[in-house]
Amino acid sequence: MRVLIVVLCFAAVAQATSWANLKPLHRVMHVKRGVPQYDRRIIGGENAVEGQFKYQVAVQVEGAGFCGGSLIYENYVLTAGHCVKGANLWTVTGGALNFLNLNEPGRVTVGTQNATLHENYNGLVINNDIAVIRLPAGFTGPNIAPVRLPSASTASDDLVGQTARVSGWGKSSDASITINPDLKFVDLTVITNEECETYYGSLVINANKLCVGTNGGIVSTCNGDSGGPLVITESDGEPTEVGIVSFGSSLGCESGYPAAFTRVANYIDWIAANTGYPVRP
Repeated sequence: MRVLIVVLCFAAVAQATSWANLKPLHRVMHVKRGVPQYDRRIIGGENAVEGQFKYQVAVQVEGAGFCGGSLIYENYVLTAGHCVKGANLWTVTGGALNFLNLNEPGRVTVGTQNATLHENYNGLVINNDIAVIRLPAGFTGPNIAPVRLPSASTASDDLVGQTARVSGWGKSSDASITINPDLKFVDLTVITNEECETYYGSLVINANKLCVGTNGGIVSTCNGDSGGPLVITESDGEPTEVGIVSFGSSLGCESGYPAAFTRVANYIDWIAANTGYPVRP
């Protein structure tokens, strides 16, 4: 079946001054077999607890768009390229659980105009959907800490069959009109790119992406989750970010179609070149 693709980031946006109004920043773009849609949420997930996702950040885009992201190194945040494209101002919040609770202890918010979009970003087929945001100073707090990225030697690992965890404030159902105020997470299983290609087509799915099943739409990402981290737990028990929330089906987050992510391992050298991140062998 041919289907539209939806990028999961900007469409799940709420205004900075009135979170009751959904305000998309990007129009849906059409591609063969799909239409990329920038926005996603966590569907069927659980509420996070304090300190569970110290690397998770919220990214407000020019006071109107909303994305997720992850603190990866000192004062650098990793996010989706479509969360950066065409924008000039980002407000990053770390250490938060309820995004609307401005009085949460340990919560830190900073603004920046410094971001780097991948030079080969292609919004038409959602390729190289990756960017880094540079914060003006070190980002610290009791519930703030960077996440580990994959080692260079794992670039060829397809991760198929592994359980991965995604977190974010995205919408909790297709019927929702705003992001979810509470940080949520859900566990998903990585599927083959060949299976994902049957939904979105070979023009969109390539080695730079990885996909997860959504159990018929019971669990998934959604609008507002774009740019957020997908992590696996390695043998030492530590979380490692392997994916960046990128896109899903325009038929809806609960449609049962796979959720797609930028494959972080393929961009380790790019991240290191633009942040100074110390690459693991």
